[in-house]
Amino acid sequence: MDCSVGHVTLAPNTPAVHACASVCLATQSCRLYCLNFRPTGNECFIFSALVTQNWKGDPDSSVTFDVCYSTWYHSGDITHLVSSTAASSILQHSTTGDKVVDGFSCRQVPHQCFHSNVRSGAKSWWRADLGIPRSVSRLLVFTRNDGNQAAHFSNIIITLGNSTLTGQNPVFASLDSGVTGQMMDFIVTTPMIGRYLEFITSPQLFLVICEVKIIS
Repeated sequence: MDCSVGHVTLAPNTPAVHACASVCLATQSCRLYCLNFRPTGNECFIFSALVTQNWKGDPDSSVTFDVCYSTWYHSGDITHLVSSTAASSILQHSTTGDKVVDGFSCRQVPHQCFHSNVRSGAKSWWRADLGIPRSVSRLLVFTRNDGNQAAHFSNIIITLGNSTLTGQNPVFASLDSGVTGQMMDFIVTTPMIGRYLEFITSPQLFLVICEVKIIS
């Protein structure tokens, strides 16, 4: 799995979960720790990946664990309730819209992110369907951190409402200047209610989003 930070074999008869948690706390970049229980010594694996409860696991990895614990937790996280996603276009087959809400954020490189294509005169957009109207008070958005152009997340309007028509719902937040390689935190003073969460750019701009956490 990507974002491996380290691996420690714990002494036999050591309380494995607490010992591995201590290793994580002592490792600055640790956000996820996993254990395999073995009679000769439990194995503790440390990762810098951000993982939420809706992550289904890495289908391309042959590595499995007995248990994992994530430090990236919020009691109001409703991202796992997203029933489907849609987008204006995608750049290639590996940059689909479902990447934004798969519950896994690592190096934020292209194949782990949604990346729109650009069509002449058209706006790029990405939409999540929350199934039913839900209350949203905060969005955590992760952008690419591999030196990609800041213009790939700029001039953004975020809307939340019950219409499936692009740009027809109330504005949740907006961003003018471009950013890259960081987490954006959008908070509203009064929670908004809606079924469709949408990110929309100005015409002829790429839209790149690696992960979104939706907080009720």
